[in-house]
Amino acid sequence: VSVAGGLLLFVKFGQPGAEKNKNSQYVSRDVLESESQSALAQGTSQLQVGDSAGIHPVFIPDTENMWQYILTNEKVAVPDDYEIETKQLPDSQESVDARIYAPLVRMLEAMRSEGLSPVVCSGYRTKEKQEALFESEVQNQIRQGVPEAKAYDEAKKYVSVPNSGEHRLGLAVDIYAANYTQLDEGYEDTPEGRWLRTHAPSYGFILRYDRGKEAITGISYEPWHFRYVGEAAAQFITENNLCFEEFWETYICHTEK
Repeated sequence: VSVAGGLLLFVKFGQPGAEKNKNSQYVSRDVLESESQSALAQGTSQLQVGDSAGIHPVFIPDTENMWQYILTNEKVAVPDDYEIETKQLPDSQESVDARIYAPLVRMLEAMRSEGLSPVVCSGYRTKEKQEALFESEVQNQIRQGVPEAKAYDEAKKYVSVPNSGEHRLGLAVDIYAANYTQLDEGYEDTPEGRWLRTHAPSYGFILRYDRGKEAITGISYEPWHFRYVGEAAAQFITENNLCFEEFWETYICHTEK
């Protein structure tokens, strides 16, 4: 099925000649594109490659917009020369990558049309601001009694380490409510938090740091932090209960560029 921002198929692995990475459920783009054209021509949304091992979801990235899939975390730094064009949000001091401005504004307007009061409290951050926020969290941990030697490791559970950070990409926003301004787990129970979890993927955003994925993302649960990945990827990630690291490792890092 063709979806905005990518091609979503279902592939059964095992057919001789289908190139597959031994360490992932990845079938080469050439094979998928050839087989998918045949499947789409026949009017089916299911692509059969092989006759065993079950049906597995496969996502074909939008190679013309690979910026949507940039990964950054503790182990993957934002390049020093990374530059973007930013655009300031209406009635806000915050800005984002200009390429996600339109879908973000549409999402916020949709929320307000339903009587909700979303507020983007954090958008794009410079390298210097990210470093300052991290150091502030380190000092906060020390004030709470965490030994100085362990404060760094505790801080990185809550704030991205220097040289990384999705806010530095301009692709992530923190959103709270006008009547609930705490960035804590209680936000998930607000009308705004519930709406975003359900509807954000339709606008290309994912809940980036979900509960149960902390061991993979390295970041604690953040029901207020949403990252743009494109509509097709956002729906695919959400429907398959993936975090962005899992999605990137299986579907993006092998993509031929």
